[in-house]
Parts: sequence; C-alpha cells; structure tokens
Amino acid sequence: MSTIIRKLLAEPLDLPLWEPFKIATGIKDTARNVLIRIVLEDGTTGFGEVSPSPYTTGDTRETVIAVMDQLRPAVVGKDIRSWRGILTSTRNTIRNQIAAHSGLEIAVLDAFGKSQGVSLTDMFGGVKKSVETDMTLSLGTPEKAGKDAAKFIKQGFNKLKIKVGIDVPTDVDRIIAVRDNAHSAEISLDANQAFSPKDAVELVRRANARGADIGMFEQPVRKDDFEGMRFVREHCPLPIAADETVFTPEDALRVVREGVADMINIKVAKCGILGALEIISICRAANLGIMIGAMMESKIGLAASVHLSCGFGNFVHNDLDSVYLLKPFECEGGFNLDGPIFSVEGITGGTGIVYEPK
Repeated sequence: MSTIIRKLLAEPLDLPLWEPFKIATGIKDTARNVLIRIVLEDGTTGFGEVSPSPYTTGDTRETVIAVMDQLRPAVVGKDIRSWRGILTSTRNTIRNQIAAHSGLEIAVLDAFGKSQGVSLTDMFGGVKKSVETDMTLSLGTPEKAGKDAAKFIKQGFNKLKIKVGIDVPTDVDRIIAVRDNAHSAEISLDANQAFSPKDAVELVRRANARGADIGMFEQPVRKDDFEGMRFVREHCPLPIAADETVFTPEDALRVVREGVADMINIKVAKCGILGALEIISICRAANLGIMIGAMMESKIGLAASVHLSCGFGNFVHNDLDSVYLLKPFECEGGFNLDGPIFSVEGITGGTGIVYEPK
C-alpha cells in the first residue's frame, strides 16, 4: 500500500545566520538543526525539522537523532492515514524530548497531507491564506537597535520585537532608539526570562514614560516564577505573554488557573503540532490571546507554523521571522514571502516543502 511508511530518517542540518543573534540566554551564529524525513512506499516524502536548544528545550542535535532512532520501530510499517495513532504512540514512548518529537509530528503530517492532496492550512481550518510576521532585533547597543529598526522598516516590516535583558537603563535606551526610527511600528519586548519582577515593571514604566508605547511584553521573568509573572501582569499596563513557561497543555492550564499571563506564545518547536492544537483550545476556553513563535527553524520547519497560523486565523501576534535570520538555501514550497507577509496560496499538499539534502 502506497501510504505505508517505509523510512524515518534524521540527519544534521547546518544553517549559518546572516549575523550572530544574541538574546539573554546566549548567542548563535549557526543553527545546528536536524532534518527529519518520513518516506512512504510510493516515494512521497514528508519533511520536518528540529532546532535544538539545550537551554530552552533540553535538546541537542545528538539527543534528537537518538530519539528518532528510538522511535523508528514504532513508525516504520505504519499507515500514514493513522497519523494520530502513530504520534500518540510515539509521544507516549518518550516523555521529555518534546521538541524532538515536534519535528517528527511535522514530517508525519506533511507526508499525510501530501499523500491525501490537502495542505496543512486546510487541515487546520483554512481561515486565511496569508499572515504578517514581526521582525526581531537581537541584543546590542542602542545605536545598533536604532539602525536595525530603520533597516527593517525600510524593508516593509510594521511590527518589531526587541530582545531585552541587558539592564534596565540600557534596554530603555535601546527601546527608545527603536521607537525613534520606527514611529508608527507596533513594538513588543521579549526578555527570555532575564528580569526580576520589579525590574521588568520598571523597564516598562521608564520606556513608556519616554514615549515607547509598548504593545506586549513576552516572558519577562523566570519561567517557573508564577508569582513574579503575576506581579508583572498586575503592575504593567500592557499584555503579558508566557513563552518558556508553557511547553505542554498542562503548563497552559496552570497559566490559566494562576492568572499570570494575557496570552501564550505557542511554538510548534516547543510543544509539537498536537500540543499546539490542545493549547489553542485551552486559550480559547479561557479567553486568553494566542501568538505563534519560532525557534531558529529554516523554511522546512517554519512552514508548519505558518500553515497553523493561516489555518486557524486567530493568532493575535505572529513571530515567524527565523527564515529572515538564516542564509537561504535551495528549498522549495512551504510558503511564499513578500516582505513580512507569508502566503500559502497554491500549496496543495502538506506544507508543500520540497528539498534534496546535499
């Protein structure tokens, strides 16, 4: 039968960045990712990708490949049309390597969509054919922040996310430098857990006093500091987003119960597609906003997030800019780019990714 899975392959995928990207938890000049492929009996190939982050997800390239080796017997020989059963079984086999499993989920669903002639966007609901992303500015000097902001505005971006976490005075100067060079842009902040609750509140107070007009603050404090997150939410006049705090649907439920955030950043690279679907439902039921983000995936992995956002159509913030940070390579399908706009128009199966590893 042509829908039977014959191969599960995992191999290194090195992706150089245009320039080093710095956040509060480290600096990166090359994405040491993992390419995952599901090959059906008729040759149909589904592509997935994992961008390991030891600090954030606990994965390394080596552990991701080891996980695929472990899961191969549970995948090969199965009918791709039973994708949910396959992924439920593999998820029950491993309990901690969520990010690694996300790459498998993307590859399985891509293969299923291609075999059935339906795009992931349509599988998820088909609400939109395009979404608009922001652009993220890494840590650096106020001068560089202003220069980068001006460059991105010239390139057509209307939404800018500023990585913060140096210290309050420097970060305030950086935020104002961005605002001075992007007068009408929507500006958000992402601290990647860098601040104490009081410093996070002080950062927003000082920046807004100087005319920053910040629209959202993502993960201001340590991921397990729920009291700190609540303090920031109660003392900041803007939405607070939970990112590293939420990896699983259970994490999302705790955010809801403890009232620590206004929205959740759903990353397929963190929670997988199945986890993302459950978190979306939780947020809808609790009237929390949802945003969608990325790690350092190329077009291969990012396509799943673009299709998820288009399919549901109700993400209030799209942070899908990793493809702009990585140097391009030969890879077709997935989506089309026009400045900050991702379009899935014309994708007829899965994510539509076509790639030949070198």
